[in-house]
Formats: sequence, C-alpha cells, structure tokens
Amino acid sequence: MADHYQVQSLNYGKIETLTYGKRTFQSAIRKTAADEPVFLSKLGLEGDKQAYKDHGGVDKALCLYPYDYYEYWNNIIQNPVKTALFGENITTVGLTERNAHVGDIFAFGEAIIQVSEPRNPCYKLAAKYEVPDIVVKMRDTGYTGFLFRVLKEGIVSVRDELILLEKDPNKVSIATVNDVKFKDRLIKRSWIEFCKQRPCLLV
Repeated sequence: MADHYQVQSLNYGKIETLTYGKRTFQSAIRKTAADEPVFLSKLGLEGDKQAYKDHGGVDKALCLYPYDYYEYWNNIIQNPVKTALFGENITTVGLTERNAHVGDIFAFGEAIIQVSEPRNPCYKLAAKYEVPDIVVKMRDTGYTGFLFRVLKEGIVSVRDELILLEKDPNKVSIATVNDVKFKDRLIKRSWIEFCKQRPCLLV
C-alpha cells in the first residue's frame, strides 16, 4: 500500500564519550535496535538520549532515515553498520524526503507523529565514518533524513508500519525545504567550479 511504510529498525541509544580519529565528544549516535515494544513520549523513545540541547526536544522527538539510501552510503563508507547508520531512531523503506511533507501526520503503533523539519547533518557523522565531506554529500544529495514531533504518545515497535493519516495541504516536501536551505551554497559552489575551468572569469 502506497501510504504504508515498513519500519526496518527502531533504534535508541545512550550518551557515550566517543573518540573517532582525533576527535572526542559526547554523543548517542551509536544506537541499538529495539526488538521489543518501546514507549514513545513527546520527547522521544524511552531510553533514547541526546547529548546536546540542539538535538531532541518536542519538535525533534524522532529522527527518521530512509533505508533506501543505505546502498548509496555503503559505497562511500568503509565498514558501515547495518542499523541506525546515521544514528536515526526509525529506519524506514519507501518514505523519503521527496514524498514526506512538513506537517504530514502518521500513525505509528499506538502513537501519532507529525513531520516537523529536515535533519541537519553534523560533524559527528564525518568523525564516526572518517569521511570528511560526508556532511556536504548529505546536503548535496538531499539524503538528510527528517524529524518528527509526537502528537499522541503510545507504545511502538519495529513491527508497526508508519501509516499516513493526513497529508499537509501545503504539500511542502522535505526535499523542497532542503533545496531552499542549501540552494545558495550549492549555486556558489557550482559557480566556483565553473570558474576554475575558465580562469579568465576569475580575473
């Protein structure tokens, strides 16, 4: 069914002090897949933590990343993990930035959740996988993932699907928000690359 989306994994993590290469920081990016049902509150999955104030909160209670992109990243990242590749809470099949809209409402187990905004990739992903430009790649491809707020709390599990209940009437996709958010930077980068091929334009 077009508006039912399979949950590949449901993930939560605790805060750890991690060292990747030369960087040491606190993070809950290493998440564990939950096999048993978990309570989903307004602030996220029970047992899931965030290390910084800009992560989590009522408008960022859940992070989703599409399993559809795992193959793409497997060609870039050495020894990638099979679940919670980018520290997401929900890994789904078929629900991406192009068909998810800000304000869309989904049933998820006993809970009801609403798409709130794109995920903003951070440096920890580059540190974890030792791919310095991975954040740039995420922005350029638009493969950022996105966030949810929780409208109704309840028990959820990996066996539950995400079921679209209501599509926001404005139909502003996460992909569109990403395009607007990163447009100026992409245009500037393309112009610089164009000029490098034509030195006379740099005079």
